[in-house]
Amino acid sequence: MKRLLAILTAAFVLVSAAGLSAYLLIAREVSRERVEAMLSSHFGGTVHLAAAPRISLLQGPSLVIEGLRLEGRDGRWTVEADRLVSNIEPARLFFGEVLLSSHLLEGARLHFDGLDLAPASLAGLGEDLTRLIEAQVAIAGGEVSWGDTRQPRLVDLSLRLNPTVDGGSIRGSLMAGDQKVEFSASLGNRGTLTGRASGPVAVSIASPLAAFRMNGALRNPDAARLEGTFEFSTSDFRGLSIRFGRALVGEASFGALRIGGQGAVDLSRLVLDTARLELDGNVGEGRLGFELGEKRPRLEGTLAFESFDLSAYLGELQGIAGLAVASGDKGANSLRQRPLAGFLRAGDIDLRLSTAKFVTAGLSGGPSAISLLLRDGDLTVDLSETMVAGGVLDGAARLKPVGGGGEDFDFSANVVVEAVDTRQLTGFARVSLPDTGRLSLRIDRSGRGETLAAILASAGGEVELALEKASFPAGGEVLGRLLSDGQAASGSSSGSGPGSGATPLVVERLSAKARVEEGDLRLAEVEVLTGQQVLQAGGRMSLTDLALSLRGRLAPRLAGTQPDAAAIAEAGMPVLVRGTLAQPSLLPDLTGVGSPSQR
Repeated sequence: MKRLLAILTAAFVLVSAAGLSAYLLIAREVSRERVEAMLSSHFGGTVHLAAAPRISLLQGPSLVIEGLRLEGRDGRWTVEADRLVSNIEPARLFFGEVLLSSHLLEGARLHFDGLDLAPASLAGLGEDLTRLIEAQVAIAGGEVSWGDTRQPRLVDLSLRLNPTVDGGSIRGSLMAGDQKVEFSASLGNRGTLTGRASGPVAVSIASPLAAFRMNGALRNPDAARLEGTFEFSTSDFRGLSIRFGRALVGEASFGALRIGGQGAVDLSRLVLDTARLELDGNVGEGRLGFELGEKRPRLEGTLAFESFDLSAYLGELQGIAGLAVASGDKGANSLRQRPLAGFLRAGDIDLRLSTAKFVTAGLSGGPSAISLLLRDGDLTVDLSETMVAGGVLDGAARLKPVGGGGEDFDFSANVVVEAVDTRQLTGFARVSLPDTGRLSLRIDRSGRGETLAAILASAGGEVELALEKASFPAGGEVLGRLLSDGQAASGSSSGSGPGSGATPLVVERLSAKARVEEGDLRLAEVEVLTGQQVLQAGGRMSLTDLALSLRGRLAPRLAGTQPDAAAIAEAGMPVLVRGTLAQPSLLPDLTGVGSPSQR
């Protein structure tokens, strides 16, 4: 018993002496200036302490510092922390050294002055991160800010840097708005951050809304080029864009999005040589490239789709063009009212899309291809000749900055439709269409303005229309009602009701030429041929509510003969066309005007 007590007493004395010796050694080595120099060398930046460090032996020897500021090279980034706890390697104390082995930053506030993408700046940032990842560093309860404000943009930051023999890893999480984002990265060699060594690299960023993953390697340090697989996915691209301050058009489309493939990335460019894009169930494959550029970012690529369903985008595209806006769809309105310069000069695009088949609103067609070229704010869109509804469709449009750098844009567009089957267009029409018929249409429009809404409101242009071999059912249909009323009017009736169109009506040809002026369609050379009648008229139609105001003459016609303008002027009955395009009405013109004229 006495021997045991003696052993315990000796052990206590030795431990106390060792602890006292360690305390005295640490105390001698941890003056404020010495610790600042030690941490500055350790972190690869400049460290300033708000107070002298104190020593803690409760859970092993450690330094506790209340208040710290770490500044990166050239002041591009700073870290301010309420407390730093740095553990001291006990074994090195026996050799008379104070070596800091791991660090915990509590209440850390990270701030980045800005994103400088110059190679020298990125290389300097790589040097800083290389030094940091050489030590075990953890952050708990951190915040992140950048730019001109110190207001936290990312909160609840926690991360841990763990070095390995040659490489290291970073793992952590933070809150970005309403999303918890978890991230990790691993390096086979820390020299890959500065382009001095090759090695594997893996990166993962994931939240409930979106995820990004990269798994590759730096094979040639001199080229500073990572090669491997890349994948970005989101379950709600529209919601993700809103969180980044960009509202997309409409509400039904731009849901699930996935982009992935084999490629390479360097300091300013990402290229996917075998890209695969999935958007709202549509799958395309090809090549995609994204480049930061000297002035603005640039997107380029070529994607081919086996099939593309446009149904979710139809209403939104019509809303942008001013043809229709769904009730409560603020997205289309906001885009039409947004200054064009703001987003046309935000980046450059050189994108070519093709599909073997497209479907939308009961209509199908293809093959088809579209190209988008946006450079220095100058946008050109070309649609190739496309088979659709038994006919052909092609078109082009351009938005060009006025004077090269102004806020106004010149707009020009042309659309050509040749002999499409009207039976397949019911999902697009704002009025009733014939049961059968072939429609040909040519539209040329031009305008100028700061917004798409201003351009469309003031744009002029020319329209040519031809409808051949059209069959209308009785009552309430376009031209069916009009010519039924015409038949009653030619029989000395002062008007007509729905009952006058009780039999089907076949129109051999309907043709018209028009100009777009101040929100109206100025109609000239309107001619409707049936087997028994000919109607020639002119006037205007409101593009807002499709209200008609035409004056012309209705005359009998022998089947198979061509209209004679002089005979129609002499023998034709003066008529007025009123109502709307959906429900036109033909009335006798009691003013007795002798020839068709625009009104």
